[in-house]
Amino acid sequence: MLYKKNRAKTLTKELFENPTCEYRAAPFWSWNAKLDKAQLERQIGYMKQMGFGGFHMHPRTGLDTEYLSDEFMEMIKACCDKAEAEQMLAWLYDEDRWSSGPAGGKVTRHKKFRRKRLTLFTEDKGWNTPKDTAIDQGVPYLLACYDVVIDKDGYLAGYSRIGYGDSANGTKWYAYVVNEAESSWFNNQTYVDAMDAEAMQEFIKVTYERYNEVISDRFDKSVPAIFTDEPNANHEYSCTIPSPEYTGRISYGWSRFFEEKYQKTYGSDILDVLPELFWIKKDRSDSVVKYRYFDFVAKMFSENFSKQLGDWCNKHGIAFTGHLLREPQLTSQSVTCGETMRNYGKFGIPGIDILCDQIELTTAKQAQSAVHQYGKEGMLSELYGVTNWDFDFRGHKFQGDWQAALGVTVRVPHLAWLSMAGEAKRDYPASISYQSPWYKEYPIIEDHFARVNTAL
Repeated sequence: MLYKKNRAKTLTKELFENPTCEYRAAPFWSWNAKLDKAQLERQIGYMKQMGFGGFHMHPRTGLDTEYLSDEFMEMIKACCDKAEAEQMLAWLYDEDRWSSGPAGGKVTRHKKFRRKRLTLFTEDKGWNTPKDTAIDQGVPYLLACYDVVIDKDGYLAGYSRIGYGDSANGTKWYAYVVNEAESSWFNNQTYVDAMDAEAMQEFIKVTYERYNEVISDRFDKSVPAIFTDEPNANHEYSCTIPSPEYTGRISYGWSRFFEEKYQKTYGSDILDVLPELFWIKKDRSDSVVKYRYFDFVAKMFSENFSKQLGDWCNKHGIAFTGHLLREPQLTSQSVTCGETMRNYGKFGIPGIDILCDQIELTTAKQAQSAVHQYGKEGMLSELYGVTNWDFDFRGHKFQGDWQAALGVTVRVPHLAWLSMAGEAKRDYPASISYQSPWYKEYPIIEDHFARVNTAL
């Protein structure tokens, strides 16, 4: 429990005037260089001087110490020691950069765990490797073929599932399952299939169990929580087609067991009605297929990502916190995770992400609503990111104030840099740390919000 002092019958004047670490912000601390114990300890001192109550140890571009290695974990322990000495909190972060799930490629070097997409083409790609072999090898495979007929008004007039060698009366579409391409962002691996239960068990084993092995004795003490950042079932926005006559690539999120588990859930074969996902029928009877697809994505993601990680954290006495990808709109939620609110109940401290000095009242309100419904003790926000060097204290206070009014009690300022070397200096400034000339004045902001949070 983060707010253990909430058990007291009254809020004391002493606590309100001098709020302790749990009521104070804990910025993303960008680990973007070779980790050096003395430098880390010195910067924790700067954050203490700024009025922060802790820090999130966040690997980012430029990290020159092997992620999750023995050396890396020694630096984690050293920072926990320093946090305890300064009466601060050391918050964990569960990924090498973001989005959470592949463990910096350590999970997705196993090709069966890589993110997959259902992708439709009008040309035969010749990807005919059998499914099980293709999954193990990480290569595309054919799911089904369709004859699709569009009427003069652009509606889906008819379709049928046909064989690979059959001809079509309308347009022939080939439905393939395609792995995400390898990327340097994921250390030459890919993002993970976050709808795959076994993949997320591997993520827990690689990341969460590693922290448990080294610092479990600090859980719910100096280490209150672990932050998961922008996990998602699908990152692309290509779940709509620009026109009924479109014959380019179409892509939806998929998983290696999608069709089998869908059949078990709804008692029907999604491959029999797949075209109704993409085109509109005149009588709109396709809405059942569309609804079930997105409902199933939400179910698979919330159960296999959020619930598995949340259950592990509950079992090990640490709060599961963070935020999902693209929370603001129902359309973006549908594509990336099905829906956000189905996941918030699995978090110990549900959170949101407000970037670019934006005002997203509904983003905050949906999380606040879930916090109330599920009886959560607090609500987190990653804020101030992508605001640049000229974002002044007026902006810091305004963003913090409206979010506090909508329930935010855990503030995660984005971003405090370890180093300004090389590309690091371009990683979403300003640095909310000693590199900014106003850092010694920052308690003006932080003491205000610490008192607000204590009262809340």
